This record gives sequence, C-alpha cells and structure tokens, in this order.
Amino acid sequence: MAIIDIAGFIDTHVHSAPAPFVRIGDSAEIAVWCARAGMGGIVIKSHFESTISKVHHARRAVAEWPGFEVFAGIALNRGVGGVNPGAVEIALDQGAKIVWLPTFDADHHAQAFGGTGTYGFHSMSLSFRGASRPHGNFTVLHNNKLSDDAREVIDIVAAYGALLATGHVSKAEIFATVEYALAKGVKVIVTHPEFTVPNLDIETMVELSKQGVFMEFCAVNCFPIPHTKNIDEMKEIIDAVTPERAVLASDSGQPFSAKPPETLRVFVQCLHEMGLDEASIRRMCIDNPAHLLGLA
Repeated sequence: MAIIDIAGFIDTHVHSAPAPFVRIGDSAEIAVWCARAGMGGIVIKSHFESTISKVHHARRAVAEWPGFEVFAGIALNRGVGGVNPGAVEIALDQGAKIVWLPTFDADHHAQAFGGTGTYGFHSMSLSFRGASRPHGNFTVLHNNKLSDDAREVIDIVAAYGALLATGHVSKAEIFATVEYALAKGVKVIVTHPEFTVPNLDIETMVELSKQGVFMEFCAVNCFPIPHTKNIDEMKEIIDAVTPERAVLASDSGQPFSAKPPETLRVFVQCLHEMGLDEASIRRMCIDNPAHLLGLA
C-alpha cells in the first residue's frame, strides 16, 4: 500500500480555542499546523459563536502560505440565538461559507445524550451554570413541518451560495431540511451521519446521497474516544454511499485527538489499508470539499 500524502486536503470540520470545551490549539495555531502539512484549507467550527473573528486571525497567521484557505461558519446554537436568520445573514455577509443546523443545543442531541452541552464524557461536558438542559432545545421543525425560521435560514443560505450542514438534528429534521434546501438549489452535507447524532443507518445515508446530499465522515469517530465506528465499518459505509457523495474530515481539536493534519492522515491511511484507492480518497478530501465550498 502507498503512503497517502495529504497535500491539498481540505478539512471541513476543525475545532479550536478559545471555547468552553478544552481544545488543543487556537485557530491560528491549528491553521499553521495544517498549512505546514501542505493541506489546502480548513473550516473552523464552533458550537458557541460564528467563527468569523477566529478565521480573521488564522488567515493572518498563514499569510506565508498563500494557497492555504481558512473558512468560517456559524452553528445555530444558543450562542447565536438558535435558529436565527439574522445571525446567519450577518455571518454570511462577512464571508462565512457554511451554516450548521443546531449541534449540541439541538433537541435531538439532548435526547441522545441526556442534555445539551455534553457528550457523555468529562472533557466534552460544559460546566457553567445552566449549560446542560434535558429539554426545551432547538429544532427546525414546528408541528412536524419545517419551521418558518428554518425556511428563512435556508433561503439566506441559498442567496449567498453557502453550504448547509445538518449539525446534530434528527433524521426527520434532516429529511425535512433536505427537501426544502435542494428545491432552493442549496448544497447540503450531513454532519457525521455515523455519530450518535444523527446516527443514520446505511440505507438512509444511501437514500440521501442519491438525492444529491453529501455525507461528512469524521476521523475522531474511529478514535478510542468516542469510538463510534471501527475503520472497517467506516469503509463499508463509504463504499455504500460512494466516494462521489462523501467528504472525509477530522472533527479534531479535542485533547483526545491528534492535531488535525495527523488525525486526517491516519484516518485516510487506515481506509487505504482497508482497500480504498487513492483516487477515491483525493475525491473525498480535495474535490468534493472544494466543490461544496465554492472553490471549484
């Protein structure tokens, strides 16, 4: 088997400090690590705020690597007012490229983990007062239909040509979102469908991919924590969805994960050892992310 070179890879899912969760580096540090590794770009994600400011400083830190891209986004949690069209418009107007539906403040997340702001283990649990709530969280549905605010968010994403990610919402919410978003011409990616949230089965992933939706498979889900899937299970899922509709990301930044370049490198090398060819890996790590982020 060949040693996979991550040159040009675009990681669509990276976490950085500052944040209430412990992170292994701030946005500038992480951007430098990735640029030095020869990667093509990263998307900085936060559960707490728009990452416009984080990306501003990260871009300055990697100015000596002019081909390296750093992208911002916004996740629709409490820190931005939930499913808030106004916050989305402000972020996209400042150059954000991706909007995540609610993540750890999603109603589905609270049902899966017993509350918001927790993943069931210490280093990923918030400690400030009122952080974890078992109910009363954010959803994109109202009376089993897509809410007016969710529709407006998608309309704004369409107007800016941005990417919509499903965050931690439920299967029913994903299907309602996809139906409306695709009709508006919006590109959609399902955030770590293999993780506890949303925990989609292979048949559902295949059904969505056939509609034109992309699946984002994350390396940390094969790590000892959270250990959602084995590498052979991930290979099986990718084969079913096909590399044409998949993106490989690190979802790194936690103390239990390696630095993003190494997390992604080990992930793709393991998949290659399981039989995934280099062309498919490059499709999922370069071509598909570039298409989704409007680079190609």
